[in-house]
Amino acid sequence: MKLHQQYLLLHSQFGQLVEHEVTLSDLAELLECTHRNTLTIVKKMIAQDWIRWVSQRGRGRRSTLTLLIPADQIAAEYMMQAMNRRELQQAAEQVGAYSSSTTMQDHLNQWLLGYSGHHTETGSHYERIDTLRLPIRQQLHALDPLFINLLAESFVTSHVFDGLVQRNEHGEIVPCLSHTWDISSDRKTWFFYLRKGITFHNGHLLTAADVVYTFERLQSTERRTLYRDVSKQILSLEATDPLTVCFKLKAPHELFLPFLSTSRAAIVSQATYGQHKDGDKEPDVPNTMQRPIGTGPFKVTTWDDHLCRLEAFPMYFQGRAHLDRVDILQIPWSAPAHLDEKQDIESPFFHLVHNPSSSEGRDWTQISAGVMVRKLLTCNTQKTGPLSDPDVRAHVQACITKLYGNGMNESNEGDPGDADKVLMNAEELTYLSQHPTFDVPIPLHITTIPQYRMDARRLASSLEMYGFTCTVRIGTMEQFKGNLRLESDLILFSLIRDRDEELRRYDLYLTLSEHLEESSKKSVQEMLQTVVASQIAADRTAELDRIEQFLVQQSLLFHLTEKPVETAYLPSVRGLSFNSQGWVNLRHIWFP
Repeated sequence: MKLHQQYLLLHSQFGQLVEHEVTLSDLAELLECTHRNTLTIVKKMIAQDWIRWVSQRGRGRRSTLTLLIPADQIAAEYMMQAMNRRELQQAAEQVGAYSSSTTMQDHLNQWLLGYSGHHTETGSHYERIDTLRLPIRQQLHALDPLFINLLAESFVTSHVFDGLVQRNEHGEIVPCLSHTWDISSDRKTWFFYLRKGITFHNGHLLTAADVVYTFERLQSTERRTLYRDVSKQILSLEATDPLTVCFKLKAPHELFLPFLSTSRAAIVSQATYGQHKDGDKEPDVPNTMQRPIGTGPFKVTTWDDHLCRLEAFPMYFQGRAHLDRVDILQIPWSAPAHLDEKQDIESPFFHLVHNPSSSEGRDWTQISAGVMVRKLLTCNTQKTGPLSDPDVRAHVQACITKLYGNGMNESNEGDPGDADKVLMNAEELTYLSQHPTFDVPIPLHITTIPQYRMDARRLASSLEMYGFTCTVRIGTMEQFKGNLRLESDLILFSLIRDRDEELRRYDLYLTLSEHLEESSKKSVQEMLQTVVASQIAADRTAELDRIEQFLVQQSLLFHLTEKPVETAYLPSVRGLSFNSQGWVNLRHIWFP
């Protein structure tokens, strides 16, 4: 690998296909090595056909050096070797200057087709070991259900942890760690009966004490976790015996059971997560890179900045996975500074390609997981500013209807300066620039997370044609959950319309109500109370629709774009099924 680094250093100094007169002493100084080592390096590069070297004998005589290979090709080879050696981060930093190169991306993606996907090897006892390698572009920052934020993190934890209940492929809630449950007539008391003999990955038996610990931990955190409001409805819980847990709710809440099927309610081991150095309250920050311990079909055996290795848990109570190992590889060669700008859903997967840009030219089959991602924009009317005026909000709504109605395409990830080409034709631009809507431009602050940076910039660039001046603020997920939203005028985010859509919409509208002036806030929260009190799903959906209609009519919520989550796969993949979020269920995958 060092030879690749040295070639890239030479390329940065001399460029390609240009003859340069240099001495070995010049090269030795540049490469920071001895005269003898420099000569060895030159010979190796000649043998690789990387350079042309016409030597001149004698001290001080200048030889001729020509670099023959594009730097991005060498950078790609360097990254391929780094992948094998798990030295990705160091390599990514050193080849960052070339990472935007189309050539480098093509080299790497072609190589990934062979490196990724299904691989078989023979174990020490001559057994067949099936490994699936899945590259993702997002870093896994946390695998503790309490701290996860990203879809990729939720995807991994869904295979490592289980909940009391789960959703099947039809979206129905069915038993999981509990084999059944009872509900009192007033729907405020819930009894869950655990299966016998379930073990965590460390060998500890699952008991009701682990369930109690999990939810007490969830309730005590100061973090703004997803579906936090539902977990706060638990008045008390206790282990009535080693295999029975009793929840008492403050009031009937028909989204309580759906909440228990989500990754946020996954059961953790008290023996593993309940130990703290100070013997006091559990810290409200994640233990970075701590290997998670769950009861799921896969256990985490390796986890660092580049690789998360899942291995089949042979004692899994719902049946062992067909795969023996899944290597989830974080690929950092989309320049670190722009890692999250390229796309909001992690990809690519090879053999299993999540959200494929194109499946043409290969023997792919493409299938929809029945999940949609809808990007939304909401107004913060709690902040004193221009959007307190309903007429200004209505104008923003009209502008967005005009802009997105003209075909803003999610696949357009170009320069935000090209937004005018994407959103409007030239005639409209000319007209709008000559007929400003306001005498004085109205300033707006738009806030979003890194994944939607490009969307926010394109939106800001376009709204300026309608008489606004926009500033885009980008925050981490934790900042976005905090005060950053409340300091902005417009907030750009997304709604995942999956099998948990009812719960997601409830959480969305509740969070959105925090941005609203008191009258609208009260109206939304009263309608949400009707949602959680209704036992009929169709009635809950109708009430959620009514909330959405109210927000749109008041120019408080704007729909931007919507696209499906799809997976392309090769015919060699068998047992393809999806979890509630539209991700492939790895436990059922197998390869003949």
